[in-house]
Amino acid sequence: MIFSKKTFFSLMLSAVMAMPLQAKNLIIYFSQPESYTQDQLVDGVSGASKLVKDGEMLGANEYLAKEIQKNTGGELFHLETVQAYPTTHQPLLDFAQTEQRKNIKPALKALPNLAEVDRVFLVYPIWWYQMPMPLYSLLEQVDFSGKEIVPVVGHGGSRLGGTDRQIQQLQPQANVKAGFEAYLHKTVSAEPEVEKRLATFLQQNGYTKN
Repeated sequence: MIFSKKTFFSLMLSAVMAMPLQAKNLIIYFSQPESYTQDQLVDGVSGASKLVKDGEMLGANEYLAKEIQKNTGGELFHLETVQAYPTTHQPLLDFAQTEQRKNIKPALKALPNLAEVDRVFLVYPIWWYQMPMPLYSLLEQVDFSGKEIVPVVGHGGSRLGGTDRQIQQLQPQANVKAGFEAYLHKTVSAEPEVEKRLATFLQQNGYTKN
């Protein structure tokens, strides 16, 4: 069968249009590296720490965000506050507790643009058994309507801690998906088990790049 050039290009265009579109992913992460000792690794403390990966110093949740990027091809957005957080354990512990007790939602340096985004991976630690207050600032200022939100948490024992439900309450028009959690000590150690489990989670849920 012989096709004209016009028919050939029409068939090619139809084939391209029939292909499933790759969802556009954005990885928003809040990561506040600090020093800790093993006996301090509970969710009553900041739940943040640091590690060295491939010669680069990373916050634990930054590490998780970059692993997601590696598997999904999504863009990274670092959620930062105008006022810097303390970088040593006890001052950070006190600062975070005061923010939560007074319900202080800190000013953010920048907000992400979700106009062309389909799915958001929201990566954060557990501070005093809940999301850090900058996450509340984000979720109250940015409209996630129609977007998928995938919570990814580094924790010291309480897993997601119900933060997925809090996100859904703050963004009722978003579709909050099942989240991923990693015990902080394993994340800090950059253990292969964490990377393997995260990669499996992303693949099983259809989040990996084609």
